Amino acid sequence: MKKTLTLAALLVTTAMPAAALEDGTLLIWTGANRDKEALEAAVAPFVEEYGIDVTVEVVDPDLPQKFQQAASTGDGPDIVMWAHDRFGEWASGGLISPVQPSAAWSEGVLGSALDAVSFDGAVWGYPVSVEAVHLIYNTDLIETPPASFEELIAMEFDGQKILWDYNNTYFTMPLLMANGGFAFQKVDGYYDGSATGVNTDGAIQGAAMLERLIEEGIMPAGVDYGVMDGAMNRGEVGMVLNGPWAWGGLRDSGINFAVAPIPTVDGAESTPFLGVQAFAVNAATPNADLAVELLENFLLTDEGLATWNANGELGALADASAAEAQDDANITKMLNVATNGVPMPSNPEMGAFWAAMGPALTNITTDAQDPEAALNDAAARILGE
Repeated sequence: MKKTLTLAALLVTTAMPAAALEDGTLLIWTGANRDKEALEAAVAPFVEEYGIDVTVEVVDPDLPQKFQQAASTGDGPDIVMWAHDRFGEWASGGLISPVQPSAAWSEGVLGSALDAVSFDGAVWGYPVSVEAVHLIYNTDLIETPPASFEELIAMEFDGQKILWDYNNTYFTMPLLMANGGFAFQKVDGYYDGSATGVNTDGAIQGAAMLERLIEEGIMPAGVDYGVMDGAMNRGEVGMVLNGPWAWGGLRDSGINFAVAPIPTVDGAESTPFLGVQAFAVNAATPNADLAVELLENFLLTDEGLATWNANGELGALADASAAEAQDDANITKMLNVATNGVPMPSNPEMGAFWAAMGPALTNITTDAQDPEAALNDAAARILGE
């Protein structure tokens, strides 16, 4: 049952209003891949009940950088929506506040999604939707997707079997994590930035599978996201590794597709990063209580999410009952993949991880280095050795 506070209680605050942050109104920033009018419709019941102005701004490009610049001077929005992996940097910089979601609200959210926004002994955001890389296959070309990469290599297929943006760490990391590789691990609720697992035996095993796919001609050299996405939308490839953001384009292109887990690597389940789109609350806002009331009791309820997601733009919802109500087979399958995923670490050291891993994968796929040497070098760069 919705617990609604009085307006007077909501406006009580101990924080001083900062420049451009106005007491008693709310400003939400979100990225270009969100429908402004749909979000405005979802917050309308809150506006009607309290008479509080809520402004939605689509900030594009560079929302993370613009939020960081604004929030560091006590400016910016009251609420920001972005991928959770930036929250660690924002939290360490004092730009967002920890939140205390009610037990009733938390119980309805996927545990893995809540875990993704929980670190350093606190919860730093309200999950909205989850996403993970998965296998997307053209059902007109492939009846049953391969369960393993070994099966994929051996399968008979007239044309290009599979493509993905393999020098992009986000898409290839599932292979490296299948047998025990990792970026950083969470210990007692805190990410340990002093150790990385990008060069474990399991990570090298996954990179060797990528190397094999190119050496044996399963994938050509030089594939990037544009090559993969274009080929899939033209019906020129059987399978790709991609995310739910690609589904709309495939539908528009008339491609019949379905979703499946990423093939296994040497018998071990490929493990993607779990990405969570979430709301965070600006540490400088004088309206923290208003923000929480809007998020917990209006926007992120089954009713609010249904209104916001009427056009399906949110993908797989983090709210379990709202996700079930979506009744979409591909969303259900992707949720199964995401549930087995690893929340993308959000510690500040992730910047070094991304910077080191892209060149390492490029060296592997261009035969400039073997997997072990490339990943050992990447680990050294990540740890500043």
